[in-house]
This record gives sequence, C-alpha cells and structure tokens, in this order.
Amino acid sequence: MTDRPITFDRGQDKRPRANPLEDLLDMDGKLIYMLSRRSKLVQRAAKGRQVLDRETEKRLWANFEEAARAQNLDQRMARQLFALLGSFGLETPEGRRSADKPFTMVPRSEAADIDISGPRSLALTRMLAVLAAATGQNLRLTGVVLNDPLIELVKGLNQAGAHLSWTDDRLESQPDASHKSGREAGEFGPLRFEDILIFCGDEPFTLYALIAFALREAGRSKFAGGAELKLLDLRPLETLLPKLGARLASMNPRSRGLPVRLESGGDMAARVELAADTPPLFAQALALAAWSYPEGLRLALSAEPAAALMQAKALDEAMEALALCGIKAKRQDNEYVVPAGKPKVPYAPELPLDTALAAYLLALPAFAGGVAKLSGTYVPPKALAADLAALGLAVETQKTDDASAVLLRSAPLYTGVTLGMGTDPDLLPLALALAVKAGGATVQLPAAGQAVHRAVAQELLDRLGAATEDKDGAIVVLPADKDASRPAGPLLWTGVWTSPSPHMTLALALLSFPMPGISIDNPGGLAALWPRFWACYNALPKVREIPPAPKETPIDDAKPKRRRVRV
Repeated sequence: MTDRPITFDRGQDKRPRANPLEDLLDMDGKLIYMLSRRSKLVQRAAKGRQVLDRETEKRLWANFEEAARAQNLDQRMARQLFALLGSFGLETPEGRRSADKPFTMVPRSEAADIDISGPRSLALTRMLAVLAAATGQNLRLTGVVLNDPLIELVKGLNQAGAHLSWTDDRLESQPDASHKSGREAGEFGPLRFEDILIFCGDEPFTLYALIAFALREAGRSKFAGGAELKLLDLRPLETLLPKLGARLASMNPRSRGLPVRLESGGDMAARVELAADTPPLFAQALALAAWSYPEGLRLALSAEPAAALMQAKALDEAMEALALCGIKAKRQDNEYVVPAGKPKVPYAPELPLDTALAAYLLALPAFAGGVAKLSGTYVPPKALAADLAALGLAVETQKTDDASAVLLRSAPLYTGVTLGMGTDPDLLPLALALAVKAGGATVQLPAAGQAVHRAVAQELLDRLGAATEDKDGAIVVLPADKDASRPAGPLLWTGVWTSPSPHMTLALALLSFPMPGISIDNPGGLAALWPRFWACYNALPKVREIPPAPKETPIDDAKPKRRRVRV
C-alpha cells in the first residue's frame, strides 16, 4: 500500500471543466479503461481457473479495504464492489459477442409454419425435481427445458444426497435399490446438510430450496455460489428465518451474499407473515418444504399489495406442484396453508406448457405471419388471454383422445388497446413488442419495481424509435401519425444492445420479422434459459421437432496406456 494520493492524470487535456457532468464523463471513461486492464490482470493471476488462490485474494482485499477506508467509503459497499470487480476477470459472460461481431437477427420473410412440442413448465419441472429429491421417490419427466438453472439445481440437490440425472430433454430421479424412500430413509428424508458446503451456482431458487429443506435439520450447513449469488442481498431472509428456528450468517464480513452459514434446529412457528421484501421464490421454496415441518406451515402474504401479488403468483405455482403430489395445500384469503404430510410424487406426469415461453412462440405468427402449433396442454393467464383477444388474435385448443395442442394464426392487430399482461415481468417484453407491432397500445407495468421496469421499457422503445407517453402505472406507445418528430416509414434499429433479460431477447427476436437487423451482443443469455430456441428460430419458416445438439463421440484410443509399476 503506497502513501501517495490517488489521482487521475488528465494527460494533455488539463483545461478546467465547465460543469461536473464533463468531469464525470471523463472519469467514467478512465474507470472503464482501468477496469478492463484489471480484468486482464485477474485472468493472468487466475491462470485459467475461475478463482484466485486464497492468499492472493486476501492480499488484494486487504489493500482494497485499506484504500476504501482512507477515502471514507462505505465498507459494506466496498466489499460488494470488490466481489463485482473480481467477477469481471473470473466470470466470462456467457454468449457475449465482441463489439465488431454482434448477433444480428435477419429472419427469412416467408410466413411461419411451426408444429412442434412446446416448452414444458419451467416452474413445475424444478418443483417436482425438488420434491422427488426430498422424498427419495422415482420420477421421470420428459420434454423438459434442460437449461442452466435446472442443471444447477440438480447438482445442488445431488450434493445434499439426491439421485437426480438428466439426458437431452429428460430428467430422472432414480435412488439406489438399497435406498429407502420418503421418511423411511430417516426423520428428514434422504437430503442431508450437516457440515456440508453446497455450491448453488447462480440461481436464487436453488439456494432458497436448499435452505428451506435444511431448516428441518438441527445443525450447521454452508452454501456457496457464483457471482450472481455473491451479490444477492440475503437480509430479507435474515429477518424471516429466526421465526423458523434458524439463523443465517455471512461467512464474509461486510457481505450480504454468499457464502453463508445456516444454523437451524430451533422451534419453528406454525405461521409466518411474509414481509414486503421477502423474495417470492423463497416463499415458494418454504411452501414446497412445509409438508416436512412439524406442524406444516401457514404463509401470510405481505400487507404491501405489489409484493403480495408477486408472492401469490409464486405460491400458486407451489400449490399446483403440491396438489399433484397429494398434499392438500390451499389458499385461505391472504394465507396459504400447507399441512404436514408425505408427498407421493407421480412417476411420469405430463407437464403443461410453460406460460411465458409458449406465449412468445405462439405470438410469433403475429409478427411473421403464418401459424404456430404447440403440442401440450396450455392454460394462458387471464390477462394474456384477454389481451390476445383484444388484439384480434384467437388462441385455438385442439384435443384428441391421447393428446392436446394449442394453435395461433396470424391476423391484423387492433391498435389502441390496453395490455394488462405487462404486469407480469416475464410477459412485459411481449406486451411491448405487440404494442409496437400493432402501431400503438397502452402497456401496464408491474407494480413491484415499477421504476426499473419503466426505464428498461423506455430504453427498448427509444431504440426502436417508437414515440411514447408516460402514464400512471403504464407506458403508452403512440401511433406513428401522432409523433410529428419521427419521419414516416418503418421503424429502424441502430447500434448494438445488451439485452437486459432472456425474455427481452425473445421479444427482440419477434420484432426482427417486421424490423430485420436488430443486433445484440448477448444471445447466450436466452440460450441458457431456453437452449433450443435459436435452433427453432434459424429453422424458420418451416419448423418441426428440433433434435438436441449431437454429442461428440469419445475417441477410443486402441493403444494401451503406459503404467508405472512400483517395485
């Protein structure tokens, strides 16, 4: 640590700035340049691994902490910044394209002809996997969307003693023949957490599910994770867990994320009230594990309406999974009641289509023309069904004795409608895309985090060149003739964008039909959520079943390996 003050050399540009904005713009550019240099140095120090050796990281943090203290910076935020800086060099962004080679979407202009098996429910898949792991029962799910979050969940559960495996589009739970299932395997089932450090990847649900089932066991358990979970603020859990006889403690001073230690085994309340900041997925995980608690659990929704709405959506999904396994959970006014019991996980249930992913694929003919038919059972949310009907799109259901399918054909879109589906964060990008394609509409925004959603929506619409107006709880996409500042003609996309979410990337893929040339630098984010979408997109206009990517055959070396014989 040097004693000389930290300064930024302006170089040849030493003229005084007219206002603080110019200084900030200049300094931000230099910070980004220095961050790029630091990232390369971290990569060299890591020597190809995804972690620095402990001694190097300790010395870096000691220096960083001392410098932050000297500058009178908040120590908790400094710790989070240090972890984030490390992730730039150690965590390579998946699917990120270089600046000169962006991913540009230029689809074919023919009408779509899609007839495939639709993507199955992501939420129900992961919840059944958790219940099969927790009870040690056999399970076989086919047609699943085998994405990165699901694989991370399987790996995390297997570290705790589960017997899950996957192949292509199938997920299985196959305990050993000598492994007793359910509560016969012990008081708390086959999962064990005592004195185990479990790596949870980057998916919050994996961490929440493991914590929820670890609450049943008296002892200490530890959880680590990737860059996303290191930055996750776990304070909402710290305030709720004491009511369930547990305490969560960070293993890194001044950090609010992973790694953490869970101390559990105290008296568990039979009823807990969810706070406004309780993550909906944590509430869902508690509901999934509540059947194994001594008296079950009653979960009361938050008194804050926006938070209660999102928590209720997650808990409704949990009720569906528990009902499928014979647990008589129910909702009573603002409470969800899960009784103690023993689930009976169905061996090979038929999963319904995923609400959000299927909606984007079904809506594709509204942008490209043609028809999309997905095999599987689909029950769209009321807001989505009402919005599609208001736009002039009819969702058809086809049923036979042994199969069912859902179908949507292209049709002219009505303008000026109000789209309520935007209150669902996963469907907000679809609502924005349909509003642009229709030539104008009012899109309602999610109540929780409305300012953030509005900013992201406005950024997208600005890039599309669409005229907008702000409205309380909504954003209005104006028809082209209402915007005198924009020249007549089709909207044009300029530049390269980093899509903020996989669902936004799906919306951009739909918009690329009327607006070819949309460019992003992170198509891998969608590939991680829905691995087969880009294969489907590239196969248009005619799409039938997309086979999984072929696996390389291992090379069989006939030469015997040399063995060292110790004499």
